[in-house]
Amino acid sequence: MKKKLLLISPGQFGYLTDYYYYCKYLTQDFSITFLCFDEGLKKKVLPGVRIKYVPLKGNRFLRYFRWLKYVIKEVIHSDYHIIFTYSFKFCFLVKLLSGNKTVILDFRTGSVKENPLVNWFQNWQLRFESYFFDHITIISRGLIKHLAINPSKCHYLPLGAEILQDSNSGYDSIKLLYVGTLNHRKLHETVIGFSKFYRKYNAKIECFYNIFGFGSIQEEELLRKTIQNLNLSEIVKFHGRKNFDEILDYYRESNIGVCYIPITPYFNFQPPTKTFEYILAGMVCIGTATYENSNLINEDNGILCQDTSDSFCDALEKYYQNRSNYNHDSIVNSLDNYTWNKIVNKNLKPYLNALVSDV
Repeated sequence: MKKKLLLISPGQFGYLTDYYYYCKYLTQDFSITFLCFDEGLKKKVLPGVRIKYVPLKGNRFLRYFRWLKYVIKEVIHSDYHIIFTYSFKFCFLVKLLSGNKTVILDFRTGSVKENPLVNWFQNWQLRFESYFFDHITIISRGLIKHLAINPSKCHYLPLGAEILQDSNSGYDSIKLLYVGTLNHRKLHETVIGFSKFYRKYNAKIECFYNIFGFGSIQEEELLRKTIQNLNLSEIVKFHGRKNFDEILDYYRESNIGVCYIPITPYFNFQPPTKTFEYILAGMVCIGTATYENSNLINEDNGILCQDTSDSFCDALEKYYQNRSNYNHDSIVNSLDNYTWNKIVNKNLKPYLNALVSDV
């Protein structure tokens, strides 16, 4: 008989990549219930997963009170063997009210706020929540130390991606792709760096840059103005926000993925999902040299740079000079252990089964 597993995440089912693939690859071994907000997005379904929605209406206080009410009710009146919860404010109540049930706290991120005081407080809050739990999963070993969490409680559960089939566009051109948030990323600097490279090499190699994402009005306007002021509107396209399914062709057609994150203490131990997605789609990844990117990007699959436009330009030049050395299969195989199938079946599933056997 399958063991009963409850996953708790405020984000609507299907829109937090990690949890979607946890469910996809755990359904053969676990009877899964997923509790989340109904954020008004298109509802996704997965065979073998029962989804319970919490209405998202009223002001922020009422929404959060309702969320806690639904979560607590589900935990108290359930017979789940394991409860796996995303870290949200007051999630320690899940543990306090769960009785003898096995509860896992999952950290997918530390604070990434620029304000030092806000950053410190949010990380302290995460640390406080962790005191109540005996079992914690976390996306990076560096984050354990950064948050000062008891390492004996922690289990390393990395980010990953799926291998994208039919994604070999070759490396004889420069087709850049950025997908993600614009907030606090200073992405306009990559456009400036691209412009410097383009002025020097455009007669020698075909160049394009597609950007998908969204941010504050100020961030989006800065990006648009940078593209316009550098007269790059014909080759640098800012497409705005799109669903992943809408941009699959761009993943297949691009050969360089841009993972440009400011090198700061709060981003240093935050593994970027896009690094995995780009490389497992066969793209060379140009990424800033954060601690986590430095553990993933090597000569076979990408180029590390500093968080400046000049360094980004230098990375493009390095790609141009070494483009004949890149091989699609070698790039993909470099992060083969980070496919969701392997993360779940070789890491998460054995971890959950070990906890169930202790019950």
